[in-house]
Amino acid sequence: MTKPPSSLLKIEGLEQSFGGVMALAGISFQTPESLIYAIIGPNGAGKTTLFNVLCGFYQPAAGSLRLNGQELRGLPTHRIAALGIARTFQNLQLFFNMTVLENVMVGGHLRAKTGLLTAALRLPRVRREEQQLREWAKEALELCELADRAEQSASALPYGLMKRVEIARALAAKPRLLLLDEPAAGLNDTETIALRDLIQRIRATGITVLLVEHHMPLVMSVSDRLLVLDYGSVLAEGTPADIQADPRVIAAYLGGAVQYAV
Repeated sequence: MTKPPSSLLKIEGLEQSFGGVMALAGISFQTPESLIYAIIGPNGAGKTTLFNVLCGFYQPAAGSLRLNGQELRGLPTHRIAALGIARTFQNLQLFFNMTVLENVMVGGHLRAKTGLLTAALRLPRVRREEQQLREWAKEALELCELADRAEQSASALPYGLMKRVEIARALAAKPRLLLLDEPAAGLNDTETIALRDLIQRIRATGITVLLVEHHMPLVMSVSDRLLVLDYGSVLAEGTPADIQADPRVIAAYLGGAVQYAV
């Protein structure tokens, strides 16, 4: 008998409100390890709010968030990141006066242990650590097929590659759980297919991917499981086939026949 995959992320009874409006209303779900788990729903369903709670930007009013058994609620953002959660954002957050490699190395600094004085003195430990960060960044660039762009200015890249630089920077932090917030926004069809392939390569390394995305062909082709939110509540959860056949999802969000390919 095949043993079911263990849960990396476990959320129970999560609640968050703003000015009396319930953005998350008792959400519960589990994300097994090493798979792609997508969260979909109409605008205002609570998807980005959920990401912000997971990263510690918002402190939930109620509920529990556990990563590999470790409670995240109440922890500051840097502690949560250090436990193994990295994310990208809907809008680009690159340093345009830096090279692609330097941008990606920023993600790895989360793992650095050098203090201010040690860094100022440029002790051998600092140089060794910088070399380690550089190697991690190069690994991330290789995975994202950006190795040949390492020394280019981030500002010189086309938009689709800028989005990949952001993913590479998150990967340089060596996360166990990668949160991608609408990574396909603004991409053309060719770029979206390349993004799909990248997400699958990331999953193949053992990293769990939590994906918020409106591009349904991408979602349905890349995801192992989906969670559907509506007005801050869980409407449905299951495989892409389950979700495509669920009349509640069709009525609330998908709006008709749902045969997708990308």
